[in-house]
Amino acid sequence: MSTEPIPITNNVIRNLSAIRLEELNDARKLAKMPLREAGRAWLETRRPFIGARTVKDYLSYIEFMAKFFGNVPLEKLANPDLLRAYQLERSKTCGAGAVNKELGLVQQLLKRIRKWDAVKPFYERLEERAQSPGRALTPEEERALLDAGTSRAGWARAYYLTILSMNTAAGPAELLGLRLRDVFTDQPEMARIYIHENPKNKYRIREVPLNADALAAVNALLKLAKEVGATQADHYLIPYRVHRSEYDPTRHGFWPKTAWNEICAAAGVKVRPYDLRHHALTKLAEKNPEQVVLKIAGHVSPQMLRKVYAHVRLPALRAGVDSISSISRKPNKSTAAKPEQALFRVAQMAESMGISSDKALELLLEYERSQQVLRKETQ
Repeated sequence: MSTEPIPITNNVIRNLSAIRLEELNDARKLAKMPLREAGRAWLETRRPFIGARTVKDYLSYIEFMAKFFGNVPLEKLANPDLLRAYQLERSKTCGAGAVNKELGLVQQLLKRIRKWDAVKPFYERLEERAQSPGRALTPEEERALLDAGTSRAGWARAYYLTILSMNTAAGPAELLGLRLRDVFTDQPEMARIYIHENPKNKYRIREVPLNADALAAVNALLKLAKEVGATQADHYLIPYRVHRSEYDPTRHGFWPKTAWNEICAAAGVKVRPYDLRHHALTKLAEKNPEQVVLKIAGHVSPQMLRKVYAHVRLPALRAGVDSISSISRKPNKSTAAKPEQALFRVAQMAESMGISSDKALELLLEYERSQQVLRKETQ
């Protein structure tokens, strides 16, 4: 392989300079445009590199901000006080997350015209409320929710989506993104779905086997989809409803919010659709090694799994060490466990659960502290 440097001729330098000058001239033109015009012009240069949904979102952001800023030239937005005023006004009608996304677009525009560096030291994003990771249902809540779902025919789609999420740990958006080509049910023992975790990366797909409950739910959803015209491989399992009895299977539908809320009300359970995924992962973590849970869960890191779902392993660990305890019964030579034996047993159980022995001991100590607090409160 040649190590000779690539010659940089005067022509190459002149061409690069011309390109650079053209970019600067475009930036100057962009800076003089009103936000709506500048935003649309900038978006056309980004269209080849972003998804259709992102383009749609950006157009929406541009329209919202153009109503506030009017015909103010883009370069005038390089003013922290003006951006702060937008934050205060826009926050009256939407959440912090939406405001941050809209001004994130302004940030990209100001970077394009080389003005963001002057704003950056004074700009602060609005603080967004942390999202709860979700909660698992109690056995009684799960039974009530599923019983309520069968009580009305109009709740069928919501009911089957509930069962499918509970048995695959797929979130609402992942289920709504399923196309008919992602569903395989011909051989029950090989039944599975393919979940596309990232719309921008067509190769990031995870395979989830279907148990008997999930298979029954998928077959029911396939029947409902075919009844409204979903017959091609590219059609969605949950087609988009255009009107009351008109569907477009080339577009994915939405979570059946009305039916879902009615099912929850009938069951007396307060739960979000995304909590079904958390519920499924919690049940998986109770009985399966970490590697199995991660494979089914998809985009969850081992650290997140241990942080959010480790609580389900505490009772199992507690029961394990209680079984070798010599305090609650009269000790004798045959039953008294030595400390090193107890630690060995804990290490064995931790390994079978897919967590480190150090983490298991840490969880046990946390469990003991919580129990002590609980006993004090009840005394």
